[in-house]
Amino acid sequence: VMATEHKKMDEYDAEVSDQTTDTKAVGQDSEVPITAGFDKNSADGFFIRSKDKQFRLNIGAYTQARYDINWRDAPAGEDDVENGFYFNRTILIFNGQFTPLFDYHFRTNFTEEGADLTIAYLQYNFDNNWLRVGRQFFALSREDWMWSQDVLTTEYSANDSTFAIGVATGIQAYFQDRKQRYWLGMSDASAGVDDDQSELTLNGRWEYQASGSDWSVWDDIIGRKGRSQGVLLGVGGAYQFEKDQSTFDRIAQLNADVSFNGDGYQAIVAASWTRHEPQVGGSYNNYGFLAQSGYFFTNHSQVYAQYNLISPGDQPGDLETFNSITAGISYFPFIWTNRWKFSMEIAHLFDALNKTIVESTRSLGWLLSDEDGQTYLRLQAQFGF
Repeated sequence: VMATEHKKMDEYDAEVSDQTTDTKAVGQDSEVPITAGFDKNSADGFFIRSKDKQFRLNIGAYTQARYDINWRDAPAGEDDVENGFYFNRTILIFNGQFTPLFDYHFRTNFTEEGADLTIAYLQYNFDNNWLRVGRQFFALSREDWMWSQDVLTTEYSANDSTFAIGVATGIQAYFQDRKQRYWLGMSDASAGVDDDQSELTLNGRWEYQASGSDWSVWDDIIGRKGRSQGVLLGVGGAYQFEKDQSTFDRIAQLNADVSFNGDGYQAIVAASWTRHEPQVGGSYNNYGFLAQSGYFFTNHSQVYAQYNLISPGDQPGDLETFNSITAGISYFPFIWTNRWKFSMEIAHLFDALNKTIVESTRSLGWLLSDEDGQTYLRLQAQFGF
């Protein structure tokens, strides 16, 4: 499952509730009873499966309901304090297996702005490796290929939203052995800019277990109790070609990170370098740094902290470095899934957001301001099946 999904949750209660019917599988001449149930041992949730285990459909969903309060020195005509309820994302998931050779995955995100087909790919499996074509996450950093339910805080970091490839359409291959694994991809992705700016992007990521040999502990960035100790080294890179007759720039990016996992904790230290080569004007560089850690003080309760630094480097303009700190506490009702989580989080940005290279998004919690300093308090209920 790990090799084909790479978003798998903790393997605590290896229980599967199956109900076998006497119904003959549709379209088949011989009786093949259908099995259905709920799989607590993976991220797949409810499933329908042929008795011979050749065909399987998994059905899942989850949402993130939030209440945010933001304090800032607002532009003229706007309130210094803003608050409100909203649904950050609501995900519907249909994935599964069409014989052991082929996996498929469809994932749609519903927001207040509308629906978006986030994931739609076909995957060919061979040994512990796979080849995937379609719309998918492309691996560059540790966060880059994580589902939103499996990140440490309530949202992907500001570093990830600024520099990540994220979701794009293309082809990607994955290879794994006992101590290392790596991804190679080719897509229309864009590292930190709009998707339609890229003609072709090449990406790759390599990970090596300097300590430990259990890959499953690295398939989220949360760090549950009961997991083995390990140290993971990661290096990723991408190069983006600009479109013909475009004034936009070519982009090269390198990332390096080290992760630590143990019984109830996981920590990451990561750095990014991005070089822009515009067709008009001189080249410039941006930099990013991320440090975060979480600790479970009970099987269900976790405290966490995160620091983001995003430097404009030598990018032209009157720009400032983005510095933010985040702290929070989360409660996981079930030890076998990350899909259910209740969080309270507080964060502070030391700089004027309008003068940084980080965009204002409701998901991140930061609002437009020309003045230094803003703070948000967030309550989030994440739940689903």
